Amino acid sequence: MKILETERLILRVWTLADAPQLFEICGDAEVMKYLGTGKPYETIEQANEFLRWATDYQKASNFCRWAVLLKENQEIVGSCGFACPHGTTEIELGYLLARRFWGKGLATEAVGASLKYGFENLDFREIIAMTDLENVASQKVLEKIGFTQRGIETFNGEKSLVYLAKNPKII
Repeated sequence: MKILETERLILRVWTLADAPQLFEICGDAEVMKYLGTGKPYETIEQANEFLRWATDYQKASNFCRWAVLLKENQEIVGSCGFACPHGTTEIELGYLLARRFWGKGLATEAVGASLKYGFENLDFREIIAMTDLENVASQKVLEKIGFTQRGIETFNGEKSLVYLAKNPKII
């Protein structure tokens, strides 16, 4: 099920059949360096676990972290979308991209379109994004599309630089 489309990308709901592609992306230590435990996936079951979470979350919330595909060939190149961090009611925008697609503007394109979708289609008032304190590339993406720094905060025992974007139609 397609959620949104940009010039070069399609964001859609994950399916369980996407496990091999997700495992390939998340099995890269550089991709996972600043995410979750900071460790790459070691088994396909980890990909299956994420996909079960994503499909259930989508059904329950009408949003999740979606699959990001290249429009030209339908190749899955990453993930982008929303979730509520554990213990909060805030909406967090998160994303990841396969390393071979870094530096091509695809993260900015996916994140920017997701932010707009969250405000215009899901009526979110505010959206946060969290980055590792050392993840300068991700911080630049967020600042480029209009997020502002809220500050350094601790989630699940980890310090993150938290960014905030407010819906311009609701402010």
